[in-house]
Amino acid sequence: MLRISPRFDRPRPASGRNTLARIYDAAETGWQDSISKLGFVEAYSDLMGQCPNTSVPHPKVMDVGTGTGAFASAWINAHGAPAALTLTDISPAMLASATSRLPGARAIHAGLGTAMPDVPPQNVVLCAHVIEHLDDPIAALSWLFDRLTPGGHLVMAISKPHWCTAFVRWRWGNAAYPPQKVPSMLARAGFCDIGAYPFAKGPPSRVSHGYIARRP
Repeated sequence: MLRISPRFDRPRPASGRNTLARIYDAAETGWQDSISKLGFVEAYSDLMGQCPNTSVPHPKVMDVGTGTGAFASAWINAHGAPAALTLTDISPAMLASATSRLPGARAIHAGLGTAMPDVPPQNVVLCAHVIEHLDDPIAALSWLFDRLTPGGHLVMAISKPHWCTAFVRWRWGNAAYPPQKVPSMLARAGFCDIGAYPFAKGPPSRVSHGYIARRP
């Protein structure tokens, strides 16, 4: 059984969402090119190819913590344009970048865990590298669960422990969760049909892992 240091199992002591938003604002320039060169765009594309088609011909999709929109773009490339696309992020600069790449999407400047009373339940929720920044990952997963319609799918990428992740953590302060642990975390939040999908190569294979789960 893999054992990890508590330093990876929870976020580094945070200085607040406003500070994190400013860090991501500053990183927006060049972010898309950087994640593409590192192989994350390709890894996200492979993960979306594993996602089952929804029973709804034109689903509603929300990408929580969209960054520059790479995760949402990968879903659209695999499954086609949704009936409605909602993008959320705590970083105004990242959100503006994502909406410029995904015209027609609704942009909401908000973070995971915040109230979104005018957003209806979604058929698909996407979330890449967000819960690692939050103190209570089960509460975060439960919040995502509540954003889905019954039968809807959650698609996630989550940081995993690796010596490379220590460098990522030094810059961003995020936690990391071993792939053996995440399915049980998703189950505690209410999800079923949970699948874990390792990324095939490059930096994504070392520092990240994909997951797909369904709301019963």
